[in-house]
Amino acid sequence: MKNKKQSTLDSSGSFYSDLPIFKDFLGVTDEKNFHDVPEGWWVVVSDIRGSTKAIESGRYKDVNILGASSIIAVLNGVGSIEIPFVFGGDGASFVVPESCRESVERALNGARRLAHDSFDMELRVGMVPVKVISEGGFRTRIAKMQVSPWGTLAMFSGGGLAYAEKLIKDPETSALYETQSDSNYKEDHALFEGLECRWEPIASKKGETLCLMVLAQGGNPLENSETYSKFIEVVRKIYGSQRDYSPVSPSQLKVTLNSKLLALETKVRTFNKNLLTRLTYPVVLRLACLLGKIIFKFGLRVGGIDGEDYLNTLTKNSDFQKFDDTLRMTIDSTSDQRKELVEYLETQKSNGTLFYGIQISDSALMTCMVFDRKDRHLHFVDGSSGGYALAAKQMKSQLAEK
Repeated sequence: MKNKKQSTLDSSGSFYSDLPIFKDFLGVTDEKNFHDVPEGWWVVVSDIRGSTKAIESGRYKDVNILGASSIIAVLNGVGSIEIPFVFGGDGASFVVPESCRESVERALNGARRLAHDSFDMELRVGMVPVKVISEGGFRTRIAKMQVSPWGTLAMFSGGGLAYAEKLIKDPETSALYETQSDSNYKEDHALFEGLECRWEPIASKKGETLCLMVLAQGGNPLENSETYSKFIEVVRKIYGSQRDYSPVSPSQLKVTLNSKLLALETKVRTFNKNLLTRLTYPVVLRLACLLGKIIFKFGLRVGGIDGEDYLNTLTKNSDFQKFDDTLRMTIDSTSDQRKELVEYLETQKSNGTLFYGIQISDSALMTCMVFDRKDRHLHFVDGSSGGYALAAKQMKSQLAEK
């Protein structure tokens, strides 16, 4: 165990990999699971500028894959060092050690070029020292939740991520923290290796897919933890176990052959590649999807891939519920269950306990990072037609009325 001085100054990258792990999602409400990030680290935020308008114009799939692309770029850029992050639908947040700061900045510069050159969008990137966040009166705390024998997800508390985002976006402070594109950047051709977008939208089994954000408005962390704990218990009372409300299940997963969907992966994976790669990738991708359809439909074992095991592991390695000072959940729901849930949320909002945002669609989207097909793959879940970005818009309107 590091002493306090070592933890404060640690810039090696071992802080997150050494964290203890909890397994039940209810653990996000227990402050003992969260640990202060060393002050030598940085909070990094990436998001698509004008994402709400882009989503409202029908470009939610473009926004989604660019958010995931920034994550795969960072993970490929830092190599074996374990980096905590959270996917926000239209971007991502990371907490990185000083030793990785330049690598992360280069990786996100590549993601910014991808957004501009291939999607005609602008990826905003900012970096704020944890020490600045502490001086601003906020904490950057991380917990580590295990979702499968291989997979873990980072959870965040203390207000640090939200404060960093505010500093990056505020016109008065953005010049200090928003990074600019580097015209001398040397492209890394392996930056987006592992990113995949090969699944059909996951149709709701019950009729509705909810993208939900809940923000407690208590006066102290203990009050907020109680609010989140009660809410998770209400979700479990209405829906049952997380297997019952997860939008991702093996029976719902279907490999796509839709050319428009596959074109998104092709855009990312062939970015800045040579002509031969750009010509052959769509053909190889389509053949891989045809093979995948057969493997997963019949649960076959081909080479190192066991179709049944892969789908079961995929279901576990998905981020359909997470916490970054705001509770985010993608839920498979009936209309009656949703009405009961919203009734509870409205009551708690009226009581001054929480704010919330909800977006309702008929399916979920999934974008994947695949490092190997046995265990090491992670899957980002969002609602179709806008998901978390539109839920956030509703929650912000409630905050503005406060």
